[in-house]
Amino acid sequence: MEVKETVIRRMTRLAVEHGAVNLSQGFTDEAPVFDMVWGGVSAMLGGTQEGVDRIESMTLREILAARGSGGNSLDLTLKEVVAGIRNPRDQLNQYSFPFGIPELRHAIADYTEDLYGVRPDPEEQITVVLGASEGMAVAFRSLMEPGDGVVVMQPYHELYPSQAAIFGLVPRFVTLREDRDAGTWRLDRDELRAVAADPAVRAFVVNSPQNPTGKVLDRDNLSFIAELCREHDLFAITDEIYEHITFDGHRHWYLAGFDGMAERTLVVNSLSKTGRSTGWRIGWVITPPERTRRLRAVHDNLVVQAPTPLQKGAVDLLRKERGFFEGIAGDYLRKRDLLIEGLRSVGFTATPPEGAYYLFADYRSVPALAAMSPVDAAMHLVKEVGVATVPGDNFYATGNDGDRYLRFAFCRSVETLEAGIERLRARL
Repeated sequence: MEVKETVIRRMTRLAVEHGAVNLSQGFTDEAPVFDMVWGGVSAMLGGTQEGVDRIESMTLREILAARGSGGNSLDLTLKEVVAGIRNPRDQLNQYSFPFGIPELRHAIADYTEDLYGVRPDPEEQITVVLGASEGMAVAFRSLMEPGDGVVVMQPYHELYPSQAAIFGLVPRFVTLREDRDAGTWRLDRDELRAVAADPAVRAFVVNSPQNPTGKVLDRDNLSFIAELCREHDLFAITDEIYEHITFDGHRHWYLAGFDGMAERTLVVNSLSKTGRSTGWRIGWVITPPERTRRLRAVHDNLVVQAPTPLQKGAVDLLRKERGFFEGIAGDYLRKRDLLIEGLRSVGFTATPPEGAYYLFADYRSVPALAAMSPVDAAMHLVKEVGVATVPGDNFYATGNDGDRYLRFAFCRSVETLEAGIERLRARL
């Protein structure tokens, strides 16, 4: 498989070029969580933990008095005010532990235990990485060798087969299929059982809630995957970045907590979606202890470490009360329903996603698009309608199931979604 620029990133570039409402790539246009941002800023300015503690407690009166600004203090720019509290000594903008600062690894352990009742060892199991994308890459490279097979459910996030190709792995695909009458996407267990029996297969990639369909694998389906892993001595690599975004009574299950799976699951996660901070690139991988050393070695040699001050911000995010995490899905549910109604009003059909923040929509009943390929339909929308999407066939390697879909992201602000819907209604 030839490795190319991702189609998703290309559609974002085209959105900018054509002034389109960008509903293609999965990032928001809303501010990230403030406590997390402040944690990063205070680390950058404070320079040391003592400096951070000093900044946390300083009042504006103290800052201005320290500058000796006198009567001109109200004319200072914010930059000038902040410059006066910067610590001349620094540790927190420098290299730190390649596998993550201790505070963050302990915060990840506490966070995981609070959510799932399973506490990974911060010293022996948790590695902080550059987002879930690097997390998947180091999981692939540390766990498997060229020629090994890895099972990927399609439609998939395009990085899974691309990264597999980079490392000489052989993707084996099983297909989720839309059951519109039942309002869900179904996994063919016979298909999954057949690929699991292939002696070349080494691991499953499990993404739930899933990008792009929004499928949430229930406990029964995950138990079946766990059974296959135990039967065939396989690993699971779980991509759990949408863990807090589930709807309509569905919930995310922690596969590593299933019987016999702690020693054969690599958990990949990040704060990109939870903190509305896709550009921060702070993620982590939880590994069985015997797999940690090699994964950390791959990570260290690829990127050294994630940014130290942003790791400090991540601590503040993960230490938030449980109610914060439980409230994340509600905002996305409102956006999901808004976009579904808007798409249906112009002829799209779509099974409401059970989780994540994408709509995988069938465009064959939209008169202006019905005769087009997914790529042509996406190009027409971005150039002529002013709405950027991702062609559905980008998420498939085999078969023609993707030939009727476009992926829309509903993680943008309500105002942005409404602007996109208005364009669709006016120009289709």
